[in-house]
Amino acid sequence: MERLELWEDIESVAVSRTESWLVGGDFNVILNAEEKLGGLPFTFTEASDFAHCINNCALTDLQSIGSQYTWWNGKIEEDCIIKKLDRILVNQEFLELMPSSKVQHLIRQGSDHAPLLVECNLADMNVIKPFKFFNFWTKHPEYLEVVKEAWQIDFVGDPFSEYHAKMKRVKKALTEWSKKTYGNIFEKMATLEDLVRVKEIQLEISPTKGNRCELSKTEAELRKYLNIEEEYWRQKAGMK
Repeated sequence: MERLELWEDIESVAVSRTESWLVGGDFNVILNAEEKLGGLPFTFTEASDFAHCINNCALTDLQSIGSQYTWWNGKIEEDCIIKKLDRILVNQEFLELMPSSKVQHLIRQGSDHAPLLVECNLADMNVIKPFKFFNFWTKHPEYLEVVKEAWQIDFVGDPFSEYHAKMKRVKKALTEWSKKTYGNIFEKMATLEDLVRVKEIQLEISPTKGNRCELSKTEAELRKYLNIEEEYWRQKAGMK
């Protein structure tokens, strides 16, 4: 990355085809209806100037991770509005220099905007990830059935080859099952933490039995993932 420019400077800058550009911040505008929930319907008029500027500067959104929305007006129910007001824009030269770069939308803490964490990577490394067995899998009621179903295959050959084939099948089955059942535990925790804050505000505004029940359910789900995270790090520390 050779230069960093703020939004207010973009239109006065002539983008050189030999330079890599990264532009980021709160632009206070969205580009399409998918970047907003709640409030008045989206109209392209409100985004035309921003879209024109992006096209003129040959910029594009950097690949993002996490919730697509980065701003919340702090209200609930019919008054709730969430938008993607914050973004990181780059040009083609930047993508060619750092093709694996991405931006992570972190959870909002003490602000109505989500912080943006940019990871600038030069290139993808073709690394085959080794299979990792996590101890917390064994506590899930479906775990044994997944292993049993993957293990029971018809195989013709010597015992060692049969054992190898079954282990390979079990690894694949557990990997796919874990992705479907748990997903990314850290992203899930971030989402649940955000959701707990919203439910707490809802209960403060309207302390009904229903809102208290919703908060308790969300807190219970968060505690489950906090326990999973604790077991994950305990196991990882033991491995090291």
